[in-house]
Amino acid sequence: MSEQPGQSEQLGDFAATEGLRVERASGPRRVFENFRTFMVTKRLGAAGLLLVVFWSVIAIGTVGDGGGWLGLGRYDSRDVFEIASSKYADDKIANALDGMSTDASDADLRSLLSDTEVYGQPAVDVGVEGEMVTYALDRIAQGTLLDWLVEEEQIEIRDGTIVDVDSLLAAGTDNPLITASLLGPSSKHWFGTDRAGHDLFSRVFEGARLSLYIGFFATLIGVIAGTVTGLVSGSFGGSIDLIINRILDAVQSFPPIAFLLLIASITDPSALWVTLSLSVLGIAPTNRIVRGSVIQIREMPYVEAARTIGASSGRIMGFHILPNIFAPLIVIFSITIGAFILAEAALSFLGLGTLDVSWGKMIADGRQFIVYSPWTSLWAGLALTSLVFGFNVLGDALRDVLDPRLRGSR
Repeated sequence: MSEQPGQSEQLGDFAATEGLRVERASGPRRVFENFRTFMVTKRLGAAGLLLVVFWSVIAIGTVGDGGGWLGLGRYDSRDVFEIASSKYADDKIANALDGMSTDASDADLRSLLSDTEVYGQPAVDVGVEGEMVTYALDRIAQGTLLDWLVEEEQIEIRDGTIVDVDSLLAAGTDNPLITASLLGPSSKHWFGTDRAGHDLFSRVFEGARLSLYIGFFATLIGVIAGTVTGLVSGSFGGSIDLIINRILDAVQSFPPIAFLLLIASITDPSALWVTLSLSVLGIAPTNRIVRGSVIQIREMPYVEAARTIGASSGRIMGFHILPNIFAPLIVIFSITIGAFILAEAALSFLGLGTLDVSWGKMIADGRQFIVYSPWTSLWAGLALTSLVFGFNVLGDALRDVLDPRLRGSR
């Protein structure tokens, strides 16, 4: 019998009067409405989602090693090296000009500053003496050499004589890279620099890429493996269930930190091994939750009906049980990512993580400078806290929305 015009609206109104939930929207519109409802009713979860999206965009936009986000920020790049070298060159040039008259000709200045010995053995060792000569000659050609040195507080002009104030040499700075060490936040380095002259802005953003990479893939592998073992053990039961759970109990009996330290001691310090070792820790908790859900669902009437008409065990697991445990799996996934990101940072803090840029390693490197250079650890700590917080509150909000027992709290 075909449905008369307006009949669906009448049925919807009748269902609403009976206290039933009516879904009038469909397709993309329904998705948008559900998303809007989530963002309005779950404010903390919405904030967590925004934090996760923010750091995901940062991680995706990070360009290469040290390239910063979409090219913004830099560390270990030629830009940082040139900044450090120019400060060092300014100091050496000021030292060479000490006592000279301001009336010295450009030819005299070029003759003096073309000698690579002016820039010292450290510049030769690093291989930048030629660049420093070029830098000095360009300043002379532009007629800005003395004015620049005065502006940089390298020299003072006293009675027509150049006086080197030795601002850097007095501090014991004799290496082109050390001059960029532990700089405070500025227009050149928005978050400052660490002890090696690395730009903290680009390092924090590059650390997001590693954290999300390890957290996502470790969780993905662990949740998939735990879901498969949970489906198999919960569906078949008996000796299969016993064997799987005894193996996972043995793995879970190891304290997580002891297990990670053991894996780190016998493998190379790479992101791959950290990801795989963390994923092992995610199998048992996921298996336990999935197994419990499967044991409950396999006794439902629709599963019994599928079994009665001859559906195979694989079809029942794939088409009748698995779709009904997606909600807890989403919650497990979001919360586990935050836990694994924190675990990776802890390993790096202990010096057992990867060789790549890591928030945990940055926090550890900045401990000894925390009093007079707090930014060396501050930015990485704030980034780690915000990302883990975002995943945790997002997972809690998704649990409230997806768990039928908690839907009334929305």
